[in-house]
Amino acid sequence: MKYRKVVIIGMGLIGGSIGKALIARKLAKEVIGVCRRKSSLSRAFKEKALTGGFVKNYRIAVKNADIIVIATPVASICNVLAELNGIVGPDSILTDAGSTKEMIVSCAAKYRKTYSFVGSHPLAGSEKTGVEFSESSLFSGSLCVVTRGLFTRQKDIEKIKIFWRALGAEVKVLAPHEHDEKLAFTSHLPHAIAYAMAGSMKNSYAPYAATGFKDTTRIASSDPVLWTSIFLSNPDNLALSMKTFKTVLLSIEKAIRNKDEKSLRKILFQCKGLKDAIG
Repeated sequence: MKYRKVVIIGMGLIGGSIGKALIARKLAKEVIGVCRRKSSLSRAFKEKALTGGFVKNYRIAVKNADIIVIATPVASICNVLAELNGIVGPDSILTDAGSTKEMIVSCAAKYRKTYSFVGSHPLAGSEKTGVEFSESSLFSGSLCVVTRGLFTRQKDIEKIKIFWRALGAEVKVLAPHEHDEKLAFTSHLPHAIAYAMAGSMKNSYAPYAATGFKDTTRIASSDPVLWTSIFLSNPDNLALSMKTFKTVLLSIEKAIRNKDEKSLRKILFQCKGLKDAIG
């Protein structure tokens, strides 16, 4: 697959990695970035994550685009979708890279008569943010979830699946609510726990933080602004995952308080078995 023009709105870690992958794999004649600030666009050029770019100028940027990827924080994606209404051509397909999907797909449905949107979530990245941490290989061997909303055309889903596969990702298709339920447990909850663990540490204990603590809390170095918007865009599912986690944690605490070795060992083996099955 060779694209004439791919537009990436938001040139951070994910947007920059998409641009670099398109360029490295020679998948697009033009890779156009759109940023809010001139300094962000300059960094993206320095990182060679695009071939051209604009600051906030959607109308010119998206003209004759094959694919438009919105790679901004979750909290701003609905605003971007609204701003693109009426200026996206009928031959362009929009997608995104947001970590929650139901809210975003619902926003896009308002504009279904003027453009086609397919929700995406590439399950790749790190605790780092910024285009300077982007990599052309970020999506290689990763999973990307593509969502099917009520108004999503099957032919457009197929085109977006081809897009992510061309960047090196495997693709699964889920309904938006299924995505948000699953990701609450597999992504959003781990980040919430990592933040809580880091917040539970006294400064005086820091010199004694072993590898286990550092490994478990690594993602607590993620951008708090970004994760605030993700948590608040999936509150019910995240609350359920937290409730489930607290139930397991309390069972471990109870066994420890009661010095119930048999029960404690059983719980830990059950948890280990689930983790080992995941890999």
